[in-house]
Amino acid sequence: MNLLFTIAAIFMVWMCLDCIKRREHFIWLIIIVVLFPVGALAYFIFVKSKAPNPATPAGSPRFFNSPPPKEVDTQETLQLKDLINKFNKPYHHQELGLHYLEEKKFELAIPPLKEAVERDPDLTEAKYGLAKALYALGRYSEAAEHLQELVKVNKKYDYGNAIFGLAECYRLSGDDDRALEAYEAVINSYHFFKAYYHYARLLEKRGRTEEAIDTMKSLIGSSKDLPDYKLEKERHWIEEAYKFLRKNGIELA
Repeated sequence: MNLLFTIAAIFMVWMCLDCIKRREHFIWLIIIVVLFPVGALAYFIFVKSKAPNPATPAGSPRFFNSPPPKEVDTQETLQLKDLINKFNKPYHHQELGLHYLEEKKFELAIPPLKEAVERDPDLTEAKYGLAKALYALGRYSEAAEHLQELVKVNKKYDYGNAIFGLAECYRLSGDDDRALEAYEAVINSYHFFKAYYHYARLLEKRGRTEEAIDTMKSLIGSSKDLPDYKLEKERHWIEEAYKFLRKNGIELA
């Protein structure tokens, strides 16, 4: 009997953690705990077993031609769709697309964001959101087209994240020339360690090894004065820079 109770308790905790990770409505947490163990079983059947794995990265391959995510309207999406039906304003399309983007429903986000951009090119949030959705789905060249337009107007958009995203799109789509140029623009104005790292790797790819080494040294040098929370965030790229230097026969103290 104690063993069954322990298993049920572990299962309940697992469902609670899954509910938090998926950001499901808080009422499910109440159901799971209060109606123990039936609530946990109900959550597993009606939510977990039917929802996509939250740990699956955006843009992962859809094996066996699995269908696109089913659209489930919320009160907010219903209100926005009602406004679109009544007034059909680009802004409402933008807000609907941004809502889907926030929910990581990238395929659903693209149509309303495209509609918003086509009807009002000045809606920069829609343009940026569209680029993010395309990027998340691995459509890097398309994402780059929208980021190019955005960066032309404002190179510092979203505190440099737009031009950094553009550099990433160029790199991931195999356009090394433009990626180098964009990364250089990023590291000249911002301390994005990932940008330093990939800029150096592209330099190495071009045979410009000494420049690559200097860039990796700059990355490590910039990390010396980072606060602890920032250091932890950038630790991966710092470690990769050390590996790169050791590979090239350079040991830093």
